[in-house]
Amino acid sequence: MAWYNENNPDNLNFIVAGNCHSGSELLQLSLSAHPEMVCHGDLLHPDEQIRQSEHEEYFGPSGKVPDWYLPKHLSAEQYLNNKIFDNALHEEVAIGVRIGYAMFSKYDLWEYADLQCRKGSFCVLHVTRNPVACFVEQCRRAPPPGDLPFPITQAENPDRVIELDPVELTDFVREHLSDELKIDRLCSDRAVIPYHEMVLDFTGTMQQLSEFMGIRYSPACIPNRKAIQLRDMWEFIGNWDELKAELPLDVLGQLENSVLL
Repeated sequence: MAWYNENNPDNLNFIVAGNCHSGSELLQLSLSAHPEMVCHGDLLHPDEQIRQSEHEEYFGPSGKVPDWYLPKHLSAEQYLNNKIFDNALHEEVAIGVRIGYAMFSKYDLWEYADLQCRKGSFCVLHVTRNPVACFVEQCRRAPPPGDLPFPITQAENPDRVIELDPVELTDFVREHLSDELKIDRLCSDRAVIPYHEMVLDFTGTMQQLSEFMGIRYSPACIPNRKAIQLRDMWEFIGNWDELKAELPLDVLGQLENSVLL
């Protein structure tokens, strides 16, 4: 785990950044369980009902005037500044929100996050994971092809093996690596949290993260171990040889990475 600019004030706002299935949601939920902080999840989700539910879960019903994020009414930056950050209902000392790579790009939040870090009392918690592992998780959670009456979820078939499309995998990996680099360049006040370190020693990770944020450690942040994926993703790839023959070298390097949790 890498730490940068650890001189944080007592009260701060923060962003949990990461790609889909990178472990950022697990970290967000764990931080939100801390009695002295709140970390919101899908406030910028593409689905309005999910955005509304996430917003009202903490702030309560909006009434006749929608209070959740509505892109037609205000920008993502305005929503975060005016309604989320520094708006603690229960005297929390830290307020965060999970923002995935896709939402960073969709709402062009790179400069916003950089500006907030420069102002102070703000940091980024960046959860990183091998992009191939993220892609495998995404494909395994998608419904299988065919006209089934209902999708078979990963929970119902945890050993489901899939075949990856080399072109789709290449596009995903390259976009992932580009966004990962942008995150690490935009903010000097950040913690970089590799997924494999987090899942192998979640308690130690949370203890270090609490120290970094200047907030006392709480065992309430430790999740059920069943929520943590400890299996190598290569076990679920059914066309390994085909991929090794067709992938460009930069993507092949990610596929053959020794850390493919």
